[in-house]
Amino acid sequence: MPRSRDSSDRRRVAVVRAGGESGAAPPGVDPAEFARACLADSYEVVAELAGVRSGIAGDDGPTIAGLLWPGAVHWPGRSILELAGLAAAEHDELVVVAPDVPDLPDLILAKVFQGLHRSAVCIAPERADDDEPAGCVAVGLRLPWPDWLPGDLGLDTPVEVVRSAAPDRRALLLGPPWHRLRRPAAVHRLDPGLEGWEHTRALLEGRPLRD
Repeated sequence: MPRSRDSSDRRRVAVVRAGGESGAAPPGVDPAEFARACLADSYEVVAELAGVRSGIAGDDGPTIAGLLWPGAVHWPGRSILELAGLAAAEHDELVVVAPDVPDLPDLILAKVFQGLHRSAVCIAPERADDDEPAGCVAVGLRLPWPDWLPGDLGLDTPVEVVRSAAPDRRALLLGPPWHRLRRPAAVHRLDPGLEGWEHTRALLEGRPLRD
């Protein structure tokens, strides 16, 4: 029997797609530690979402295991297409989140899930400077994988590439934009007044990271 699409029983999962060492570490900060701090903070935003199962996708098992909350998923490092295939066995909706958004407001991810009520795909675009390539902060999919969506879709794929593949305007919705920390200068976009991003904040301030 097909799954009900009533919003009350949708099964949702949000996964942070882990990377390796970060090229965005500011001078004097270890790139691997910076990447781990950003991943930890990005994951905690996802893990605190109500009604959403959380997880991390990546191949660094020991590091990821130390970050996951109880009941979370750990999937191997794969493309968004492959992650969607893994998620489809148990979930109706998937949101894949960049690992370099430590101060991401949870409202943005809530808006992405909300967008999936009306569209097969909802993307929160990256807010970048005019001279920088802009990708995606989060990619939300209603499962199974929409057949029009490019199979090589990644978090660094420009939103315009996805828009050009959509069969009509209703197939793709855009959520609110946010910044990513993909370059050293991007740390200046972090807002000290925002709650959260404790691991990244501690590292930048030279304090010991909290486990």
